[in-house]
Amino acid sequence: MLLVLFSLFFLLIHSQSISVVQSVSGTSDRLTPKAPISFTSTRPSNPVTLQVNHNERYQQVLGFGGALTEAAAYVYSQLNPTLQNELIESYFGTSGNQYSVCRTHINSCDFSLASYSFDDSNNDYNLNNFSIAHNQQYLFPFIKKVLSASVNQVKLFGSPWSPPAWMKTNHEMDGSSTPGLIQDPKIFASWALYFSKTVTDFNSVGIPLWGVTIQNEPEFAAPWEACCYTAQQQRDFLKTYLGPQLRKDHPNLKIMIFDHNKDHVANWVQTITSDATAAQYVDGTAFHWYSGPDFPNLAQAHRAAPNKFLLATEACNSPPSIGNWQHGEKYGYDIIGDLNNWAVGWTDWNVLLNLQGGPNHLNNYCDAPILADTSKQSLIYQPPYYYMGQISRYITPGSYIINSTVSGGSLWAVTAETSNGKTVVVVQNQNNNAIQYTLQDGNHYATVDSPAHSIQTLVYTL
Repeated sequence: MLLVLFSLFFLLIHSQSISVVQSVSGTSDRLTPKAPISFTSTRPSNPVTLQVNHNERYQQVLGFGGALTEAAAYVYSQLNPTLQNELIESYFGTSGNQYSVCRTHINSCDFSLASYSFDDSNNDYNLNNFSIAHNQQYLFPFIKKVLSASVNQVKLFGSPWSPPAWMKTNHEMDGSSTPGLIQDPKIFASWALYFSKTVTDFNSVGIPLWGVTIQNEPEFAAPWEACCYTAQQQRDFLKTYLGPQLRKDHPNLKIMIFDHNKDHVANWVQTITSDATAAQYVDGTAFHWYSGPDFPNLAQAHRAAPNKFLLATEACNSPPSIGNWQHGEKYGYDIIGDLNNWAVGWTDWNVLLNLQGGPNHLNNYCDAPILADTSKQSLIYQPPYYYMGQISRYITPGSYIINSTVSGGSLWAVTAETSNGKTVVVVQNQNNNAIQYTLQDGNHYATVDSPAHSIQTLVYTL
């Protein structure tokens, strides 16, 4: 009897398999399923090991996605219906990347066709002339299509690049002094009301906002729409004006501070959340990637406010570069590093641009995971699209990031447990050579080959 039980256990161990999906430079593999790999009970002799530890569970994943800008909406409007449907499915459908978190702009941004606000009437403190009508031509139809066609319930958040010019110290939407807002209680109250009316009016046309960030890149006096704050200025605006206004009118709306690069994220979190009044209005912290990896700063920000989430809200490469594999590797490296340092998700910049990397009314052209050749009516899928998909299709909303460590080699990895009990391991190899490694989960072992310049997703259930 013991021999029979041992044989059944041995067969069970050997029947457990790992599904493998990969994207590899220099090959045709793009989110391509490969032959499954079997676990064994015997440790292989590979010098590199990736060990999974289910006993150390970290943050719950919110999701992944991109930005729904007027530029993206305009390019989308220039596509034929077949390509429009393909684009939506590729990002939001069951066969696509299954995006679940998206960003849009409040007023214009550089990736708008021109500068605009919802109220250009000077000193209209009560916002009697407030109107979101501008968005009805391109942006709202695009967003509505996304929301209606998505396999996941998309969490949409809005970010302002600039208040109306009459609220600013430089009296222009482009550029900014510091402080950017006119230091007048009537301006602060009106700008807080502006946020609230935006949420109300977006909702009235069928575009519910899940959250807002207070200001896009508050440390950058950009040549396009901008408004500078110090951390102290944003804290004071939040606790005295914006927080009370939004909690009164929209109590379930998520409020995110900062929305700039990781190099200063910990300082902003400490400054704002150390004030108890301000902290009560903070749900999370938004951050960008443009200063470089700076992953330890995320861990420091988490320690400063462990009950506030961290969400990556913007990243892109520039200028556009067709087929540039390094653009994809940069995405993978940043997403994995962020997830391993308490980020709950990762939001890309424009989901769609033309071949020039626009339109952009200040020629600030960027790459996107999908580019459109509107003259030839074709879509071009860039390496970042596949790197996003290797993560977003498998580390689903509600998953938890768990501990995993790589020893003996230079692989980059993150591991998650999904809500339905699957283990997902994403492994990136940026080296010029393939690496064979041992995947270890408890007493289960598997030998895995990681091709050069690849990203693999391994999925299994034990």
